[in-house]
Amino acid sequence: MRILSFTSRLAAAVTLGIATFSSAMAASSDYPSRPIQLIVPFSAGGQFDFLARVVAESMSKNLGRQMIVENISGAGGNVGGAKAANAKPDGYTLLEYGGNYAIAKYLTKNLSYDPLGDFKPVAAISLAPHAILINAKLPINSFEELVAYAKAHPDAFNYATPGVGTSMQLTFEEIKSHFGFPATHIPYRGGSNALNDLASGQVSAGIVAVAPAMPFIQSGQIKALAITGPERVQPLPDVPTISELGYTGFSSGSWAGIAVPKGTPDEIVERLHASVQAALSDPDLLARFDALAFTALPGTQADFQARIDDEAQRYGPIIERLQLQR
Repeated sequence: MRILSFTSRLAAAVTLGIATFSSAMAASSDYPSRPIQLIVPFSAGGQFDFLARVVAESMSKNLGRQMIVENISGAGGNVGGAKAANAKPDGYTLLEYGGNYAIAKYLTKNLSYDPLGDFKPVAAISLAPHAILINAKLPINSFEELVAYAKAHPDAFNYATPGVGTSMQLTFEEIKSHFGFPATHIPYRGGSNALNDLASGQVSAGIVAVAPAMPFIQSGQIKALAITGPERVQPLPDVPTISELGYTGFSSGSWAGIAVPKGTPDEIVERLHASVQAALSDPDLLARFDALAFTALPGTQADFQARIDDEAQRYGPIIERLQLQR
């Protein structure tokens, strides 16, 4: 499957970004008048933190006000989510909103806020496909060989993820079910821990985002066998997608966007939406995304809402089947 031309994607993004940003500037010329807080609901140094800081840098320039990134981690993103949900809906507190919120109500009982109903979607930012990985010492060199090996070693084959209920676990369970092979889930507290144990042979396989896996792949400690996104990625052009391998149309990954507390005025939401679109048309930002296998997701607020709804409908039944609610 071909990798889409960076130049063609850039041209389309620039056109959309400029048009949207110019329109919204006229609609809300008095906003913002002070710095804006962007809550990242996970710790510094991870995928979400990287995305937030790159986008915030670009948005600060086109908004004319500093965007301050604040990491508020805990409870799978729910600590930061609750703080954002209870903030004044004036456009000065934003939340980096990901797939964890779309499925939060299925995973956690008695949340103090509604991760779906308490926010307005502003815009999607990016999608990062996952990589299906294997310890390099195992006699496995392709996804087909992984399936055969797992079937031949049903009691010993396992896979690592960054945690219970993550998009990585739910994605692997979908793939495992479709191809009909056994694998025991081994959850970790974060992707780096999962990768370290996969590289040392403590677990057989793993699934994480492409970017953090690259140093281990390049060192030869682990092998990448498949990509869960719709297309092959620049850092791993020879690694096929799950769709190419027989699960036609399959696509999954970690996505992120920006949301604001419900009640935020529409004209402010539109201004922020335009700022995100302008950021996603920045050639420097897009080049940084491409190098780490992030795909920019320019589009409308309705597009982002549809992504949120689809995620909940897709993974809610899997969470219930696996009895993951806690």
